[in-house]
Amino acid sequence: MRGEKGQTYDDWIGSESWKGGQEAEDAFGDALKVKYPLARRATLQEQYKHIDWVCLAGSIDVKALKSRRRGTAKDEDTIWVEFKNNVGKPGWLYGEQDFVAFEGLQDYIIVRTGVLRRLAEKLCNTSELVDSPRDALYKGYSRRNRDDLISIIKRSDLLTIVHKKLKKICHTSTNTTQETLNF
Repeated sequence: MRGEKGQTYDDWIGSESWKGGQEAEDAFGDALKVKYPLARRATLQEQYKHIDWVCLAGSIDVKALKSRRRGTAKDEDTIWVEFKNNVGKPGWLYGEQDFVAFEGLQDYIIVRTGVLRRLAEKLCNTSELVDSPRDALYKGYSRRNRDDLISIIKRSDLLTIVHKKLKKICHTSTNTTQETLNF
């Protein structure tokens, strides 16, 4: 049913994309709890507001590593931003979360949502629509049978705004290093 008009949230749950997102959220939560032991997963109501984790610093939406196109390798430099969701309503850039955390190979880059939104609106010419995700860098793209409006920015763009990095925890070793995080 992927990519079909009328696809529901229930159709997405259990998909490979959903599983990858859940794994990224879980791993982020493990790293977050080192700095904020009382951090908790979002409630269902909070999830509808694009919130995955809540801690003393605020609410956080976690974005897993993505690829430029389906079936290609995930790439930490590909940062998809969502201006409109798949039914044409405001995308997660306009959610109620305080921060967005982007998964990288070694860490997460955490930025304030409002600052990210302004950066994406400045960098992306969403009125210039392209037909292929490979051409979506700083341009508008809409997936087949969807009413979304998305674009790509680079990981290096995130480094031009105020950001923090949170190192991933390696679960295969007892030797873990954590960077102090102050949002």
